[in-house]
Amino acid sequence: MRKTRTALTVLALSAAALTGTATGAAATDNFSTSRAAAAPCTVPDAFCATSGSGDQLVLHCGESALVPWSGVGYWDNRLPGGGIVKMFDYYGSVNHVAPADSGPTEINWSLVWALRAYC
Repeated sequence: MRKTRTALTVLALSAAALTGTATGAAATDNFSTSRAAAAPCTVPDAFCATSGSGDQLVLHCGESALVPWSGVGYWDNRLPGGGIVKMFDYYGSVNHVAPADSGPTEINWSLVWALRAYC
C-alpha cells in the first residue's frame, strides 16, 4: 500500500537529496521472521529501512528520503561515528530517533513520512 500525499511536507528535501533505493524481495507472512528482523543491515556504515514485504531504503550520512510505505517494517542503524536518523511525521516534526548502532527494530511506517541521517 502506498501513501497518498495531499499536502507538502514541511521538510525541504530536494530531489538531489532523495537517495533511498528500493529493491524487491520475497515477502514473508510473519514480520518477526522477515529479512530485516532475521539479519542486521548488510550495507556497511548505513541505515536500512525495510517494509513488511522486504523493500528497502538505504541512507548514508547526510542523506534524506521520503518513506514510500505504510504498515509494519523494520529499521537498522549502522551509521558510522555515532550517527542517528531522525524520522519525521507528515507535519515535519520529529516523531522518532534511531539511536546509534541499534536495530533491527520494528516500526509502523504509517507514522513516518521522511528520514534524515545525521553523522
